Amino acid sequence: MGSLFLVRKVIFKYYIVMSDLEKAILKTIAFFDIFSYPLTASEIWKWLYKPQGKYLLSDIREALETSYVLKDLLVSQEGFYSLKGRSHIYMRRKQNNNLAERKFRKVIYLSKIYRFIPFVKMVAVCNSLGYSNAGEKSDIDLFIISRRGTIWLARFFTILIVKFLGMRPTEDSKKDAFCLSFFIDQDYLNILHSRMGTDDVYYPYWISNLIPVYDPDNLYEKFLEANSWYKDYLPNAYANEFSKEVKTSKLSNVFSQLFLFCFHPPFLRRFIYNFYRGLQIKIIDKNLKSLINIDTRVIVNERMLKFYSNDNRELFAKSWRERVRKLVKN
Repeated sequence: MGSLFLVRKVIFKYYIVMSDLEKAILKTIAFFDIFSYPLTASEIWKWLYKPQGKYLLSDIREALETSYVLKDLLVSQEGFYSLKGRSHIYMRRKQNNNLAERKFRKVIYLSKIYRFIPFVKMVAVCNSLGYSNAGEKSDIDLFIISRRGTIWLARFFTILIVKFLGMRPTEDSKKDAFCLSFFIDQDYLNILHSRMGTDDVYYPYWISNLIPVYDPDNLYEKFLEANSWYKDYLPNAYANEFSKEVKTSKLSNVFSQLFLFCFHPPFLRRFIYNFYRGLQIKIIDKNLKSLINIDTRVIVNERMLKFYSNDNRELFAKSWRERVRKLVKN
């Protein structure tokens, strides 16, 4: 009986052709496995990677419950699906999820200050905290959209505030500190040009998982519309909502107008803008300066300021391809 079972397993493993849905599910779970992040059935549906057809959540659940291919390659723990041999990572996800509330409280606190700065038009959480998957010692990554024509002023004052509050990452500690390394101008919302080629598997997921915390002008929806190309990769992804989103107040509106008049008056706008631009370029780290506009890691222009010298997208893509190659053999 045992030998018959073994023969059947061998036949199954080498002669069953995977369906498109099975491949898409495996590719999706393989991507999140890079970050030790198992998925629920509904999350698999939401982030299903480049399926060749339209699938409902019920299709995902049926495949997970009935597919011999998926049962052979995946394991489920408390409703979280991961690659076989990686069942333990669901505990890490639960631990990090518990840490997220503390980190989001800090984001809310900072965003309530940023609403007084007229150059800041949107603040969103990105990267690991966007998935509530940031570790105990992790910093907090923010994505900021600036008022038109003020991107360098937005960067200067947002960084100045976190420095004053002692919330900037240091060599000794990054725990709960704020990484402010990605700004775009509100008139240039499409970030396709900063994608790392067509093999950039990370960028569509990055866009789909932004969490808007401060967005008085609904720029988040406009941003998603401007970057609708990410739907070519993740057709089921949808806009995120944050229940504790920071709103403007009468006080913040009045103060921001005064702030705007003082630091961006009509008759001195170009002079002031060039001053803050030149000041920041002077103090940019030498390593970053050497990388400016060479590729998509560090981009410096009037539309985008992106300072990711340790941009791991290429590493993520390679790691993902290796996983997929082992899982999907046809």
